[in-house]
Parts: sequence; structure tokens; C-alpha cells
Amino acid sequence: MKRGWELDEKNKTKNEYKFRRTKLSKKKNMLYKLTGLCCLLSGLFCLLIAPSLAQVPENNGYAGDKPLKTYIHDTVKGDLYYTAGSSYYSGKAYPGDTYKVNHNFDLPEGATIKLARLYNYWTWSSEGMEGRNPEMKLSFDGQELEPDREYSDRKGWGSYDYPSGTWAYDVSSCITGSGTFTTEIENIGPDASCVCIEGVGLLIVYEDPDGRNIEYWINEGADELNSQMDENGSPLYYTAPNQTICEMLRPALQFPIRSATLWTITQSGNWENNTLIVNDKKFTGICDGKPYPDLEIDERNVTDCLKAGENIILFQAAGDYVISSGSFLVVEKDLLAEESKSSTEEASEKSEETGSTPETSGTESKKAPGFGFVFAPALLTGRKLVSGLRDKKAGK
Repeated sequence: MKRGWELDEKNKTKNEYKFRRTKLSKKKNMLYKLTGLCCLLSGLFCLLIAPSLAQVPENNGYAGDKPLKTYIHDTVKGDLYYTAGSSYYSGKAYPGDTYKVNHNFDLPEGATIKLARLYNYWTWSSEGMEGRNPEMKLSFDGQELEPDREYSDRKGWGSYDYPSGTWAYDVSSCITGSGTFTTEIENIGPDASCVCIEGVGLLIVYEDPDGRNIEYWINEGADELNSQMDENGSPLYYTAPNQTICEMLRPALQFPIRSATLWTITQSGNWENNTLIVNDKKFTGICDGKPYPDLEIDERNVTDCLKAGENIILFQAAGDYVISSGSFLVVEKDLLAEESKSSTEEASEKSEETGSTPETSGTESKKAPGFGFVFAPALLTGRKLVSGLRDKKAGK
């Protein structure tokens, strides 16, 4: 039988053990909590500094890096016509899917086709999750055609790196007069491929004896732009609005002119703040979803914006994604004013060669031959008169 003091000592030892164990357990819990808190704070810190530490892509396709190219610059007595016809946004077109659009055109009586171009505007081309250039078969009024110009652009980094583009076809020999012309496009890529058709544009330049005397520029291309910002005003894709500017056209003009009309073609850019810049004039709201949000066609009079010499026409993406795809400028010439100006310049050049001004050269040329002829007899006659007077005076 154990004594009382032995039992008390044993109970005391047990209590001390429990106390130490409880104390240690509390310390462990506190340590775990501190460790968890540190991990949480570290995670939040990483999230906060991640944008600043993220590597800026070396080649960012969302910047304005592909100015449109001039296909042709020429003059004609006639006019230029452009339409998207019955175009619409296709959504994802998989192998075997077809896209069909009609364009109507009325050629004035007595007019002839100078050139005609067809534009296939496409986007979001991929195979599975990988971006790839599309494989498409296009027929125009039943005639299969190959593009003579292919323009494309892509993000170039990260996810959703899908290309977009403009393919241009020469259809000059396919159009001889008025009519309705049908275009069919089929995706002929591999099974997992898809492409979205934004629309199809038809451009025609024709000669007309009763038409206007015009000078025109046709610029084509595809430049992806994206200046979307986060809620703090920082670029989501490393491109601010001052970096998402595409050079559309740089025409050199001779004045005077009667009028000037500009067409601006963009894809997927239905954002109010997108801006057209013509020299020092800015036009917002040009991407207004017409004829529909996936293909915007802006046609406007820019006569008062242009100047003699070099002009520059730009498109600035402000707010989100857009593709610059085309810029067509038609300037109506003032031939009478040009002829008058040319005649004046020729007269001025001739007067500089003879050392006289246009105002006096005619008068002087008429007086010059007769002046010496009249002067000599007059001088002789004058001498005789003076001599006669002297003889008379001597006689007196």
C-alpha cells in the first residue's frame, strides 16, 4: 500500500507533465498560425508585385507595328466603289463549313472596269489551342481564286495567340458590267482547325467618260491593336494607346482639289474611343458598328483636313482590340485650276529666262524693235532742224 506522500508526488508529476504538454501544444499552434499567416502574406505580396515583375514580351503584336501598304496609286476619269454586300460574322467555321456573301454593283452606262479587288477579312484562326494560319478555298462567281496579297498579324506571346488577317484577290477579269456577284469561302484545314470570317469587301475602280477626274490610293493590310486597361489604368497587354497607332496612308497631294473622300476599314473594333487622325484633325466614334460590330466601314469627307504636300493618316486604338485592315482615299482634281496654274508657272519661267516680268515683257517686246528705227531718223531730222535754225540766224 502506497503512502500518501507518494501519491501526492505522483499526481504532482502527472499535472506538471500535462501542463508542459498543454503549453507546448499552444506554442505549436501559435507557430502554425504564424507560419500560415506568413504564407498568406507572401502570397498576397507575390500577387501584388507580379504585374511589375512580369516580363514584357520582346515582340508584341498588339502594338502598331504593321503600317498598311499601298497596293496602287493612280488617276482615272471615273470613280471608286466599295461595299461589304451581305457580309456577316460567321462565328467559328470548322472544316467543311462554308461562308457565302453577295455583292451588287451597277456600272454606269458607257463605263468600263479599270480594276476590282475582293477582300476576305478573317480572325481567330487556330487548331485546338494553337494559333495557325487558315487554309481556305475561295470562289468568286464559281471561279476558284488564290489571293495575290496576304496580310496577317498576331499577338505573338502568351495564351490566345491567334492570327487575324486580310487576304486580297484580283477579280478585275471576273467583272465586266453590272450584276450580283457571289463569293463562297470554305475552311479546308485539318479536323481541329477553325477560323472566323468577319466579312468580305468588294472594291471597284471604273473609267467613265462622264465621271470625275480623280486621284486615288488603295492601302491594304492587317495590324492587330489592343490598348485595353485594367481598373487602375495600367495596360493589360503591355501596350498603351500611344503605342497602338497604325499608319494607314501617307499621300502627297498637289493643290487645288475639289473634294476628298476617305474610307477606313477595321475589324472587331466597335469601341467609341477609337480615333481616326488626319494630319492635325481627330475623329472619334468612327468604329460605330456599321454595317455591323465585327466589320466597321467609315466613309467621310476629309477635304478640309488635307494640305498640299505630304499628309499623314493614322488610326489609334483606344480601349480594346481592333484590326486596321484598309484605307482608300479618293481626291477629285480641279483640272481647270491646275491648267491655269500651269500656264501661269510656264509664263513665269519664260519671263525669268528673258529677265522681264510677265506684265511688262509683252509691251517691251513690241516697243523694242521700233524704238531704234524711229530714233535714228528723228535724230538726223533733229540735227538738220538745228542746223537750219543756225543758218537762218547767221543770215539775219
